[in-house]
Amino acid sequence: MRVVIVDSDLRRGRDIAATVEQVLSTADVLLYDDADAALTGISGHGPDVVMVGPDHGPEFVRRAHAITSEPKYVGVVESPDADWSARYVDAGAHLVVALPIDAFDVQMAFRHRAGGVPS
Repeated sequence: MRVVIVDSDLRRGRDIAATVEQVLSTADVLLYDDADAALTGISGHGPDVVMVGPDHGPEFVRRAHAITSEPKYVGVVESPDADWSARYVDAGAHLVVALPIDAFDVQMAFRHRAGGVPS
């Protein structure tokens, strides 16, 4: 399972990566803080899941989804917010989760991708 995390806050991105690796130790996790580099990485690495931090938001999902609709896009919000969730879904996200990301959020992101993850 390959996971791309796009978050301009590298500390937060590393926390998300650690949770992903805790859920699935064999995951190949790539972390980007720059949107253009992340788009190149998504195009080149063919991830199964892309988790997009709140700073990049739905606009990034829209841009990435235009390049490839293959990954499962997961929008990350600071706190539960119906408007932000709707924007992410309209942009192409399959799931929206609120910070802090926990194991359940990661399991939901992995569900039905590359064989999923055991419960």
